[in-house]
Amino acid sequence: HTSCCHLPLVMMLLKRSCHCIQSKQWTASTSLLLWCTVAAVSIFYPTAAFINTEMMMLRLVSRRSSYTHHLSRSTCAPTIFSTRQLSSSPSHSEAASAQVATLLDPYEILRDLKFDKIPLPNKLSPTSLESFTKCHQAFFFQYILKLKPDPPMTPELARGIICHKALEDVFELAPPQRTLVNLQNLFRKEWSSLRGDRESNNSVTQTKEYNAESYDSLFRIVNDDDDDDDVLSNESSPFDINAEIDWGQSSLQLLKNYYELEDPRNVTPLMREMWVNAKFPTEDDSFIVRGKIDRIDLISSNSGAILSIIDYKTGKKPHFKYATATNERIANEQFWKMKVYALILWKMILQTETLEQRQRQESEEVGKTVDYRYGLSWELRQKLLQSLGYENEQQAPKWTELLTLESLRIMYLTSHLDDMAANYDTPPDAPVGKAKCLDFSLNEFMSVLDQTENEVISIQKQIKELVDMQDPKAWHHCNWKYCNCHEMRDRFIDGTVS
Repeated sequence: HTSCCHLPLVMMLLKRSCHCIQSKQWTASTSLLLWCTVAAVSIFYPTAAFINTEMMMLRLVSRRSSYTHHLSRSTCAPTIFSTRQLSSSPSHSEAASAQVATLLDPYEILRDLKFDKIPLPNKLSPTSLESFTKCHQAFFFQYILKLKPDPPMTPELARGIICHKALEDVFELAPPQRTLVNLQNLFRKEWSSLRGDRESNNSVTQTKEYNAESYDSLFRIVNDDDDDDDVLSNESSPFDINAEIDWGQSSLQLLKNYYELEDPRNVTPLMREMWVNAKFPTEDDSFIVRGKIDRIDLISSNSGAILSIIDYKTGKKPHFKYATATNERIANEQFWKMKVYALILWKMILQTETLEQRQRQESEEVGKTVDYRYGLSWELRQKLLQSLGYENEQQAPKWTELLTLESLRIMYLTSHLDDMAANYDTPPDAPVGKAKCLDFSLNEFMSVLDQTENEVISIQKQIKELVDMQDPKAWHHCNWKYCNCHEMRDRFIDGTVS
């Protein structure tokens, strides 16, 4: 009697599910509908053989859709279908089965990336090296499994990317045109190209790092009754224009802070957004460290050229309000990546000098070659020679005699309002703290670079030791509560990662 009463409901659910499958109108709501069908069938018709077959089909189809949708927003890797399942038993609820269906398996991810084992990265960056020192598991998720935070784009990250772009492009203008208004307009122009036509929900343009869909996820209105998958897919949620305006105004304020700290009309950078890369030796082979320097400035002197490496930060300057030892540790952490950039740049200078020496001798040593990719670019060499008054490289001394690395500078575009070192004259009702520079002297730059190289090689050795273990559980998580390893770890099947 009970089964007959619920027959119309079950038939309606089955009919709607079949319609969605045939029409290929697949959404997160479709998956939910299929699972409701399975639940109703299993409750009211548990003994029917044809129903058991139908349940298996629906579970497989729903699992595939949910898993695909989850990975499409959580990883840049192609879609992965896990073959690992929990053993079936009457005690497992349908909700638990649905949850397991969306969990990740590191071995399946590696197979989808065309790896039959955990690979040893042969190309690293200053950022990835620093990430490993802070959390081994976060490094494993991001740089080996290629997983991305969910969502991959945030307002803070977008602000940093677009501010960097504006600070790069402003130096394309003639010095008199490098005004604050033009600097802020460069920000507006870049954001306009990325935001698309939000009034009609159209996104345009793609960047190398992030596509338009990533930016399209920003400033969406999330309602409590929205389905999580629908919110993250950003197909129907409206935009919060007021939140976007507030974000834009605060971003323009950071550029105003920069303009008060440094007048770009009086600055002529040697290079901007310059890619640098160098080889580091290991016991077995070598590995490459590659990254991008925001800006390199040059100061001419009687003895040659002094180079200064500059990095922009849209985050707040550290507040050195602790004990001396703690403040020194914080400062060293801020400059560690900058030291790696300086090391790579100096290795490129050495590589260029070695190449030119061999060219002058018009012969090469047997069994040794110089790779042009790891030297200074032709453009940079010409700029250096022109700045120092040399017509060609034959007239100039050796690069190591001509160039010196003097300082590292981080330009923070804001600071804590209670940081009196930066805001001694800032009104208490100011929206953000002022911009402030943090400098690191390289008076003994060779000893600093030697120490940094030893640290880089040591980190790579630790990475190799973990890779050689071939166990995802060997990459342990950290205890810092803001690390994304905690959020990412929850996506995996229990027992597959530590």
